[in-house]
Amino acid sequence: MASTIPEARQLVNHRHILVNGRIVDIPSFRCKPRDIITTKDNQRSKRLVQNSIASSDPGKLPKHLTIDTLQYKGL
Repeated sequence: MASTIPEARQLVNHRHILVNGRIVDIPSFRCKPRDIITTKDNQRSKRLVQNSIASSDPGKLPKHLTIDTLQYKGL
């Protein structure tokens, strides 16, 4: 959902990211297996993530992660 680690940290710090439906604002938050990572349900959050997804290389996504670009959701 972010092209770089600093970009991911900023998305989290600015409260654009939810894990299992709860806002996460700690960049060092550790996800567990089967956690669902989504964006807030507002246009600004979705636009930021959409721009990042469009500019990133899908081949660099780790094999243990899946991403649904239409629903802005990662597993």
